[in-house]
Amino acid sequence: MHLTVPLLINPKAGSLFRSGLKAWLDEHRDDFTLVPTRSAEDLTARARELAEAGEPVIAAAGGDGTLMNAAQGLVGTNAALGILPCGTMNVFSRELGIGSRRFDVALDAIKNGARQEVDIFTVNDRPFLQMAGFGPDASIVKLITPKLKRNMGAAAHIVTGLKVAVRHHPVITITLPDGTEMQGTQIIMGNGKRYGGEAHLFANARYDDGKLDAAIIYQESMPILFEILGCMLQRGATSSNVSQFTNLCTFESCEISSEGTVDYQLDGDYAGTLHPGETATIRRLPQRLRVCIPRTPIPTTPIGRLMAHPMVDAWRTFLRRAQDF
Repeated sequence: MHLTVPLLINPKAGSLFRSGLKAWLDEHRDDFTLVPTRSAEDLTARARELAEAGEPVIAAAGGDGTLMNAAQGLVGTNAALGILPCGTMNVFSRELGIGSRRFDVALDAIKNGARQEVDIFTVNDRPFLQMAGFGPDASIVKLITPKLKRNMGAAAHIVTGLKVAVRHHPVITITLPDGTEMQGTQIIMGNGKRYGGEAHLFANARYDDGKLDAAIIYQESMPILFEILGCMLQRGATSSNVSQFTNLCTFESCEISSEGTVDYQLDGDYAGTLHPGETATIRRLPQRLRVCIPRTPIPTTPIGRLMAHPMVDAWRTFLRRAQDF
């Protein structure tokens, strides 16, 4: 007996058409029962309802933000999250070996793949799947409007990045449970190796080891960018390849405070602003999320990972258009 999988979907999302998912779904209509959603909150609620109704797999179509909303409804349940990655970056899907917009691979993972439990961390009780950032990277995504993202895709990060590069950034303090304090102007936390696409930022991070990896960078904007790119080119940051301006650490929980106003992002979406005197608490949930993963992850070479990175592709497009102009 052929069973269909409920698929949480925003029918008005432009990414369905830009990614080719809409046409692909037309050819695979027998595999899914579409569950339209009206908002992020509605998507979370529908995911929880389906899980409580006994659905073994609940799929979601979208990028990292959409998957995070689905995860909120599924964490701690017996249902597994199936992923149809049609967003801009699709970092979590890449981390799991599904890739970006590889819908046939995603379907095979749902139907024939393994079930993997992954850690879920929260910032002030708001969960994220792959990454969180305090500082310039969050200010960049805050400036990206839906229209800019729709028209430019990953290249929108370049435009907003240039605006953020001229700003002064306040000092951010991270405090670990043992009282250790470290300071920087950019803090990036990863529940996996990838950051922004295929390229690795954390060499040794795992999504099932119960810990977050963090890079604390004490620089202004452009040096921060070069530090991050350098780590990506070397397949992730380690104690031997970061500069004297970067500290690395792992932890299960911590607190973040700042001397000035600082933005933060979760899974590539602007999530809020931390003001002086306020504290953000990062902790791991006791429950885990079950996800569908392929039994054989998509193989990629180091140079393939770099060239597949959305930001690299955006720069190539930008330079090509400049030459044509």
